[in-house]
Amino acid sequence: MNSVRSQLSSINYRFLRRLIIMQQSLLKKDLEGAIIVGDKINHLLMNSPFKHLFKFSIPNNIGTYLYDLNFPSPIIAASFKDDISALLQWQFVGIGGITYKTVLKNPSEGNKRPRIQEVSYNGSYALLNSLGLPTKGVDNFVNHFEHEQLLSFNRPIGISIGGDSVADYVQVFESINSKVESSPFNQFFYEINISCPNTEDGKCLSDDLNQLAFLLTKMRSLSSKVIVVKTSPDSNDNEILKICEILSSLDKSAINVGNTRYVSVESVGLKPNHFSKPGGGLSGPPLFNSTLERVKLINSNFKIPIIATGGIGNYDQVKAIIDSGARLIGMASRLVIDPFIIPQINNKLSHEEILIYQRHES
Repeated sequence: MNSVRSQLSSINYRFLRRLIIMQQSLLKKDLEGAIIVGDKINHLLMNSPFKHLFKFSIPNNIGTYLYDLNFPSPIIAASFKDDISALLQWQFVGIGGITYKTVLKNPSEGNKRPRIQEVSYNGSYALLNSLGLPTKGVDNFVNHFEHEQLLSFNRPIGISIGGDSVADYVQVFESINSKVESSPFNQFFYEINISCPNTEDGKCLSDDLNQLAFLLTKMRSLSSKVIVVKTSPDSNDNEILKICEILSSLDKSAINVGNTRYVSVESVGLKPNHFSKPGGGLSGPPLFNSTLERVKLINSNFKIPIIATGGIGNYDQVKAIIDSGARLIGMASRLVIDPFIIPQINNKLSHEEILIYQRHES
């Protein structure tokens, strides 16, 4: 019954999404307008009795773990959204955990619109964004991240931290950690976003691994929570292995390989007036092969837990990534396109002969 219901929900959701996009495109070629409309509709649904139509149970034999964090499903929401209604919807459909959108020290509107579009890349559907990390700032975040409905699922919640300098990272972390340490909820973890494809100068913490090591040591001295480092697909293999070496000496750490890949507007067939920047971060199916190869590289050289994020959107891809050594699967674009794929993947994983959690040692 759940399988049929999720498939019908997928069809209805994709139809409604396409209808909204078509309606918005008549006004202005700007996918963000459709996203805003969709968020408003979803907010109404998540605050109505109809929200239970989104609820799907997670099979009890597909759970995995990351140190002391227990994920009922290996699929988690990647860090790209802080809208509570969206995060709540994904919990309802059966996501194993969520990660808040990257938090910065000061509020920021991000880049000018249009800054997100649907595109075709090498024959595959994808999304291009140059959002520029819009955020309400850390002061706002610390007062709202302990949302009662989200916590009630008792699934891990990641807090992504960003900054323009090590001092920024430390300040944001210390502000958040003071609240996390006093919280009765014990399933929080941290994700350090050292990949910044949308910043003005293109520089990020991955450019100075000594500073990254300093930051991680500082964080570990103040918190025993799991720390994940989110890297960029634009980093070369040698840089990724150096980051893994740093993490290998840090207790309760993991690496997240993936995120968007920078491409130019021209390479994806967009006109300059349809995007406010010369390029942006590509996400979706075109990233899958590079994500898979990166997982294999890390797994063959290090024993640290791997979260794979980038281009993963169906059961076969999830299985291939897990079989290659990833502990968790991060999804972003697929959750926007069709969140009802999650219960379908969960159901197929439940029929695996070898349970997910038995494939990995802590």
